[in-house]
Amino acid sequence: MDFKLLPLCTEDLKQFKRDMQEAFQKGAESEFEDLNEGILPETDINQSLIKKGAIAYKAVVDGQMVGGAIIVVDETTQHNELYVKYGIQ
Repeated sequence: MDFKLLPLCTEDLKQFKRDMQEAFQKGAESEFEDLNEGILPETDINQSLIKKGAIAYKAVVDGQMVGGAIIVVDETTQHNELYVKYGIQ
């Protein structure tokens, strides 16, 4: 297995967002019944991407993007976001 953590490039942004939304949605649906709404709107992802100090990474295994992270280290809360593509967990 060839694993790489690489900076997210513009060409992968659309797929990155779709995969992240699917991962969050499937996770929520596994815990809550009758969930008829999207859990992670694209606007929330965009807000994370434009935060001061934000860096987005993609996780690549054998040439396939399998997840990623948007890292914004908040000095106070130490909060960041991470997702793994649904079906890869």
